[in-house]
Amino acid sequence: MSSEKTNIGNNKVISFEEVAKHKGITEPIFSKGLYHWVMFILSLYTRVRENLKIDFESFVILQVVVSHSLYQLNKSGTKSFNELEEQMISITQKKTNRDTKLTFASIAEVLQLPRETVRRKVLSLTEKNILSFNSLNGIKLGKAYKTIYKEFVTQTTLDLSVLVKKWKKSGALETLIELENK
Repeated sequence: MSSEKTNIGNNKVISFEEVAKHKGITEPIFSKGLYHWVMFILSLYTRVRENLKIDFESFVILQVVVSHSLYQLNKSGTKSFNELEEQMISITQKKTNRDTKLTFASIAEVLQLPRETVRRKVLSLTEKNILSFNSLNGIKLGKAYKTIYKEFVTQTTLDLSVLVKKWKKSGALETLIELENK
């Protein structure tokens, strides 16, 4: 996974004013949508710190590991919430193929963080059993991720549902869906 996949270049910046003019919208829908987004992010940040008891940088490192696991699991087809829960737990017990193992270096590259920072934070997450690490299998989800999935992911999904409903009510969702790169 390269940083190119996660960056948006300046040539992809979209004028919301142009979209509003094109759609004949006079009410400022962006500020409400942005407010709800910021509140969602603040709530997420607070829950990471209070519920998971980790810093946000460690949380983002965890998300890279989750992303890698999801990528591997989705190769065999998409999963429901419950199927995914079962598969995420079983992934902690499987040996990893050498070509697909996740390393400190690969996480550091994706997040543009120093390798030593990633190593230190992965080892801290390993102590909490959120991640597991060994040189043979690389970095994987740990046994404690089961609780995170069941509780934290469920709450985040509910919070995201609330956000999307607010965006729909304000008209921001429709505008976001209809945005196109020009």
